[in-house]
Amino acid sequence: MSQPSATLKRLSAEARKAAEHAEEAKQQVRSAKAELKKARKLAKLAKKAAKQARKKAASAAAAETAQAVQAAKAVRAAKPAVAARRNRPPAAKPAAASKPTSKKIPVKPRRAKTAAVDAAPSPPRPARPSAASVARAVIERMESEPVAAEREPGPEPPPPAGG
Repeated sequence: MSQPSATLKRLSAEARKAAEHAEEAKQQVRSAKAELKKARKLAKLAKKAAKQARKKAASAAAAETAQAVQAAKAVRAAKPAVAARRNRPPAAKPAAASKPTSKKIPVKPRRAKTAAVDAAPSPPRPARPSAASVARAVIERMESEPVAAEREPGPEPPPPAGG
């Protein structure tokens, strides 16, 4: 049997390299998918933790308002007993004052804007993509077939003048 030619050897070496490259690309896709899965799990856990924190904050606020209501009831219940001990008749209230009004909180004056703030407004930051969307884009890029570097045919050059 004759020995393989140099061209055949070169082609078989290129085929082996291409197969190795394809296997390496498959591994990269698998690892990217695993990273995406981890990122999704982390996002899910963070979302769950945020939801629990919101629930805790809501329940704490509700408990605080319930305590305030209990304290107000206790104060109201204690007031008639104190008034009874003094033996004073309650003061007559006008009809307009009988409506409960909220306490007015003093409003603080606003600070004047400084010239440095007016002179250099900061540009808005661009939104950053999430880790999951970046991982998806990487996987899609890896799974798509490589595009050969082909030039699109442009207009043909004019024929040489003269001849």
